[in-house]
Amino acid sequence: MTGNRRPARMRALGMELAAARVRAGKTTVQAARGIGTSPATVNRTEKANRVSLPTDVASLLTLYGITGPARHRIMDLAENLDAREWLETVDRPRRLLPTLIGFESSARTVVDFDNAVIPGLLQTPAYLRGLLTVAGVLGSEQEPYVDARIDRQRVLAKLAGPQYTAIIDEAILRRPCGGSEVMVQQINWLIGRAQLPHINIHVIPARHGMYPNWGPYRWMGFAGEPAVVYVENSGVAGFIDAPDQVAGFECRTAALMRVALGAADTVNFLTRLMADYERS
Repeated sequence: MTGNRRPARMRALGMELAAARVRAGKTTVQAARGIGTSPATVNRTEKANRVSLPTDVASLLTLYGITGPARHRIMDLAENLDAREWLETVDRPRRLLPTLIGFESSARTVVDFDNAVIPGLLQTPAYLRGLLTVAGVLGSEQEPYVDARIDRQRVLAKLAGPQYTAIIDEAILRRPCGGSEVMVQQINWLIGRAQLPHINIHVIPARHGMYPNWGPYRWMGFAGEPAVVYVENSGVAGFIDAPDQVAGFECRTAALMRVALGAADTVNFLTRLMADYERS
């Protein structure tokens, strides 16, 4: 590792191994004894303070009883732990979902920007079904996606959940997804979420005209750990953790907030927009 960088892949591996150990009902002392190493080594691996050998990871997974696709996915994490970028092509982004959920669950602060759809953590099931229909996922095939999305959204209902900010382009809200009734339900849900103390929603109104737009991203800040950014666009998805690149996304957030409506004005805007859909 270089500088103060904590690669997302290393942190993801640590989270996976720690969760697997807990599910197996083992302490770090028992895990260390089981693979012939020290408890400090196991602790440092779980806290992403060392580059773990793939052989050590394989031994831990065997000890924890991890097999099949889960084992393959975690072993894949153990390769190229210090790579500067962690990106997957369009056919593999679902492999990143467990890591994304892990980061969302442990984050203290989350900032979502989207210029194409309402951010996933704020989507209603009906809105998501509309998106899935457009993508060609129909009928009962939609339900696993809906169930998984509802599970992810529980992070915002946790007592110690993150401070969450969503920045949304007005065009998203003006483009019906699933019909007017679905949009009324979705916008009403946004209004309700925006009134919670740990959730802020900001709309960038069309009247501002053009603004710097780098595509959707999710910035996640942590207590005592460097921030991580998740991106998914143009057939590629992944995590950015290099400090200089993460800082660039923080500057982007500041620029977007300068053209977005304040929290109270956003609620007023959403209320008027919902009334428009109710009349349509």
